[in-house]
Amino acid sequence: MASFDDIVRIYQVDRVELTSWIEQRWVRPVRTTQGLVFDAVDEARVALIRELRQDLLVDEDALAMVLNLLDQLYAARQMLRTVEDAIEACPESVRREIRARLSRADDPTRL
Repeated sequence: MASFDDIVRIYQVDRVELTSWIEQRWVRPVRTTQGLVFDAVDEARVALIRELRQDLLVDEDALAMVLNLLDQLYAARQMLRTVEDAIEACPESVRREIRARLSRADDPTRL
């Protein structure tokens, strides 16, 4: 867990900019009696935003869209993992049928 000052120092971000990212809910640190605390997910997100803003020069409007799309992709991946877990809990005959249907769906020659 990192403090606000730790994040500013480690990721070399401007305090005002980091505050803006928090206000826009791009990162969501927890407020404690000692101040804001960033978990590993928030730190990774700060690193990503910093790279997009400073290294790739993505403007704020585009960044909001990129982060939204990444969040949607992450949610879809989580849902797929849930589906995979549910399939693994099914009897083998059901798993075989699902695999067969999925392989047919992947066939580009099939209309």
